[in-house]
Amino acid sequence: MSYRHRTACSLLALSLALTAATPALAQQNPPALQAVVGHDSGERITRSADVRRYFEALQAANTDRVVMGDYARSWEGRPLFWAAVGSPRNIARLDAIKAATNALADPRKTSPEQARALINDTPAIVWMAYSVHGNEISPADAALTAARRLTDSLDAEAQGWLENVVVVFVPTQNPDGRERFINSFEAGLGAQPNGDPLSAERAEPWPSGRFNHNLFDLNRDWFIQSQPETQGHAALIREWRPQVVVDSHEMGTDSSFFFPPEAEPLNPWIYPAILEARERFGRNNAARFDQAGLDYFTRETFDAFYPGYGDGWPAYFGAVSMTYEQGSSRGLLARRSSGEMLTYADTVQGHLTATLSTIETAARDREKLLNDFYAFHRDGMAGGRGAYVLSRSSAADPAAADKLAGLLVRSGLEVGRATASFSACGQSYQAGDYVVNLSQPQRRMAETLLAKDVPLDPKFLAEQEARRARGLSDEIYDLTGWSLPLLFNVPSQRCANAPSVQTAAVGPELIRPAAVASGDAAYGYAIHPGTAGMRFLTAALTDRLPVRSIEEPFTLDGRAYPGGTFIVPRAGSPADLDERVRRLAAGSGAQVTPLATSWVSRGPSVGSDRAVVITAPRVALAWDDPTDPESAGSIRHVLEREYGWPVTAVRTRRLTHADLSRYQVLILPSGGNYEQVLGESGVANLRAWVQSGGVLIGVGSASRLLTDPDSKLLDSRRETALDPEDGRADDASSATVAGSEIASDIDYLERTAHRGGSPDSVAGVLARALVDNEHWLGAGVATEVSVMVRGSDIYTPLSRDQGSNVVRLAGPDSLLASGQLWNENRRQLAYKPVAMSSGIGRGQVVAFTQDVTMRAFLEGLKPLFLNAVFRGPAHASGDHGED
Repeated sequence: MSYRHRTACSLLALSLALTAATPALAQQNPPALQAVVGHDSGERITRSADVRRYFEALQAANTDRVVMGDYARSWEGRPLFWAAVGSPRNIARLDAIKAATNALADPRKTSPEQARALINDTPAIVWMAYSVHGNEISPADAALTAARRLTDSLDAEAQGWLENVVVVFVPTQNPDGRERFINSFEAGLGAQPNGDPLSAERAEPWPSGRFNHNLFDLNRDWFIQSQPETQGHAALIREWRPQVVVDSHEMGTDSSFFFPPEAEPLNPWIYPAILEARERFGRNNAARFDQAGLDYFTRETFDAFYPGYGDGWPAYFGAVSMTYEQGSSRGLLARRSSGEMLTYADTVQGHLTATLSTIETAARDREKLLNDFYAFHRDGMAGGRGAYVLSRSSAADPAAADKLAGLLVRSGLEVGRATASFSACGQSYQAGDYVVNLSQPQRRMAETLLAKDVPLDPKFLAEQEARRARGLSDEIYDLTGWSLPLLFNVPSQRCANAPSVQTAAVGPELIRPAAVASGDAAYGYAIHPGTAGMRFLTAALTDRLPVRSIEEPFTLDGRAYPGGTFIVPRAGSPADLDERVRRLAAGSGAQVTPLATSWVSRGPSVGSDRAVVITAPRVALAWDDPTDPESAGSIRHVLEREYGWPVTAVRTRRLTHADLSRYQVLILPSGGNYEQVLGESGVANLRAWVQSGGVLIGVGSASRLLTDPDSKLLDSRRETALDPEDGRADDASSATVAGSEIASDIDYLERTAHRGGSPDSVAGVLARALVDNEHWLGAGVATEVSVMVRGSDIYTPLSRDQGSNVVRLAGPDSLLASGQLWNENRRQLAYKPVAMSSGIGRGQVVAFTQDVTMRAFLEGLKPLFLNAVFRGPAHASGDHGED
């Protein structure tokens, strides 16, 4: 079919594939899209503001059928909104409906008899969320046409659905990314759409429209909730408690349409009735797609293992949550590799068909959905007699335990803070430690987020090993390890029986304000290290307070202090120091101790050169190609949003000849080929800056540049894969090899196994790593941390004359903390460095071989990264600046 023919098709007519057309439908009593925004559905990509404007027009024309509200604002200030569409009766009693779904979600307050009465008179809530990735454009436009149909009072079938369901539309989850995409698309658009893969309109510049303003993938942020878009959306779902949640996406242009059932592996904590319901929704979708002549597929990709997705996290609230994926035109027109032309109208049609089919299924299954929803929460109460205990008192960073407790509450869990000391699992705990009782409605959420490991199905793993033996990649879509206690480095235990200690309910706050300890502060104050100590540090530097760091343990006035403790002396401080310190302690949650004297009885003296002066560093961050937008975004987010420290984002190509003397720190995010972008002169410019006293920090794959022999920056080297026979890296330099005989099928598989090149890629596991706390980079960091290991990069350790391996992975038998790690990777990763440091001239080079700020959820590694930024300049001899 030609492009002209396809664009001439009316999406209204396409939607009628779900029902028989009637004369009444042609009256179109809701406002037409063109009359409100200036184009018909699928003719243009509707801007975020126009999406909202059309829903406002629908509400104005149907005040008894549509209710709207805002749930957050994006980083760029755009309102994020929802719109509920229902029958006049249901819209009039929305508050009662939400109260009913919340009552069904708590069997402690709702008996089975009460539940039956509620179910008899309560519509199911169908939650349709669209375009979480800004360049996945068609879902939002499909929402407009779907809502228009539902508000047509003359459409008997649609109004019949709305007797049984209330549909909540969240049309634009990521308006900032959507506008970024539309701007780049329209800048390249010619006189008419051009579907060529090379056309400018379809070639998104860095960082693409996928991400929000902070360059976060919002579809991976659901349990960490670092972004306002996700925070608001998660809170909204907690308020409404929907029974069906759909997260609508786009995928590659050559693909058709995906809906569940999903691919293996499945998270074992998903409630079985949810999997059964996904099958029912999928079957109805299939029937409607067949009727409309649309292609689709199921089960082949998009697994349901990782709980951080928009279709994952809601499942642990009892919702039938599903991902829908449409092959994308990434504009108005795209030529597939088959030569077929895919129009924007086609992609909108796909999501429109899936949306209406979903509503139809939910309306038909209303009673079962609500019964299963109630049963899900009863299962939570009945299935858990134990508890998770999170030890704040023994955590290396108590503030990380506080943040973890608050995040669990934001995921709907009930968390208690012990009011007295107690025993559990044969261990002693203190008042202030946290208890997550498993006899609660969201038990499955607790298990999937807090378990040290969520196992993959053995049959699935065996299939993956067979694939690897044939030289194929594995089918794991995202991370296999995400345990929140491990990410936050908080000691935890799952106890078979819940402790009997009395607890106080924890709220959603992430920072627990701290009070300065009582005592004489004649000399000044000591601030304990950790995430809260780092928040205090950045605020103190912003306040221009003098700060020193003693990076070795010491004893002062009879009290032992850990290495990495910060000292704020009264000398050189403003007159209102005490008031400022109280304010900073409250805002940061840092543990602050008054110092009557500077007399140290053991360890470095406060006034020695081993108590380094911390000054406010000027920080530059490589931005644009070849950086990975997610890595660049998470680094900037951690520094600017979490720790309030300004960063200068510098286009990477400008580093080739830029005068960097103004900066003390330069960070290279994980990314692609820095050597190609910077060139020989650019690398030389960086090396000269380091030699003059700069601190160069490479994160993740940026370590490839630092360890390249031509860069002359770091003497570590990236490893090739192990030889499967002798466990050593392959040497492929020889032109010939000895002849050999292949004796069997097994022998053939062994001989054709992966050799040389990079090791197999790791999907994402949590690994144990050991920290050298005597080095400044490890000061104040826990002695053992969890590291997210992804990809295939593995580096050789530095020898002592080359630098320091400050953080290294554990041995092969204890390396894996959570997730699935192939045996060859486990053997090769053992004892390899995670963080290396080396002095170059007057400066420092720091390489993090893994992305230590990934998704902003590695709370246990943030002090390590921040040490590089704030302690690094104190160990270089360049200009330490301060304007």
